[in-house]
Amino acid sequence: MDKKAQGIIDFVVLLLIVIAALLIMGYYVRNTISGKLREGGDTIGQGEVYRPWVTSEDSNIITNQ
Repeated sequence: MDKKAQGIIDFVVLLLIVIAALLIMGYYVRNTISGKLREGGDTIGQGEVYRPWVTSEDSNIITNQ
């Protein structure tokens, strides 16, 4: 009976470690994917940031100064 309880405790601890590792890895994977999407958007947009309050005429004035 004592060995069975020890086996269950070992299994639960191992399961908690695996779950914690997956959660931490998920955080890093999500940040990596977000960074790659931002990098792709910057490449397509040639490094410009979308500013909805600035019209195309305003941006020409800003860049020509």
